[in-house]
Parts: sequence; structure tokens; C-alpha cells
Amino acid sequence: MVVVGWNPLTLLIAKASVDVVVAPVDHHAVVLVPFYASTTSAPLATSRTDAAGNVVQLPAQTFRAFGGEVGYRYYSGEGGPRGAFVGSSVLLGSVRATAADGRETPFVTYGVAADVGYEALVADRIALSVGAGAQFSATSRSIPNQQLPASLYANSGVEPRVLLAVGYAF
Repeated sequence: MVVVGWNPLTLLIAKASVDVVVAPVDHHAVVLVPFYASTTSAPLATSRTDAAGNVVQLPAQTFRAFGGEVGYRYYSGEGGPRGAFVGSSVLLGSVRATAADGRETPFVTYGVAADVGYEALVADRIALSVGAGAQFSATSRSIPNQQLPASLYANSGVEPRVLLAVGYAF
């Protein structure tokens, strides 16, 4: 069974993605999540000062990312992705930061995640999924700390995850 779903909560972090859950046998599924993200940070004050004693401020930056997540889930139910689940995944993304002056800084973000949740198939076709977890991500370049949601793509660290998806099963 294959379920294609959408998590509307990702729009809150400037991210568009699709969840593809492939469950070839009972209890086991592979999860594929391609994504695209685009966000602009606000100007950011630093702890540095210039010669005149003014606080140095980093200008706004735009972050654009595309990538994906590949994972595994174990489901308690039978007949497709049903019931309580536990899973883990690896994350990989290509990010391009564009400064206000047009300079671009490409880098890679990578990480791991773990989730728990519950999925139901209503009338064997409509998939409803809820869950939570945590992810650790790191970047291939050191980027100054950013505010949310840019920090999710530009900075290393541990972040919470919230899963809420609706989809269709084939």
C-alpha cells in the first residue's frame, strides 16, 4: 500500500513537502519526504560594534532549500500503515543563503530524526496521521545564528517535530 499525504503545519516553517509512505508488508513502511523551503530572515543585531560604537547588524538574508528525508516506520496495525508507529529517518538538504548584497553561500544540511505517532485509514483510503518527535541537524558551513524559521535550515541543533498529515491511500 502507498499513502501520499500532506502536513499543513510545515507551512508555518516556510516549507512545502509531501509525505510518501510505502508499506509493502504488514507493520513495515518506508517514508519518503521531498521538500522545498524558502524564508527570509529579519536583520540581525550582533554582539560586535563598529569604530563609532554602533552595533553591527547583519542584513536580512534569504534561505532557499530543497532536499528530502528517508525513513522507516514500524506500525502496530495490519493492512497498511495503521495504528501506533515509531520511526527514524535521515535528512539531507541543499541550502542557498542569499545576502542583501546578492552574495550567495551554498551549504548542505544533514541530520537524523525520530518520531512516534498514530495513523488511521478511514474507509481504507483517507489517511490521518498525528505524531511528534525530535530531529538533530547540522550544516556543512558555519552560518551566524538565525531566528525561526531560518534557523531550521541554517543552524545546527536539536529541534522538536510535529506530525499532522492527511492523505490518500492507493
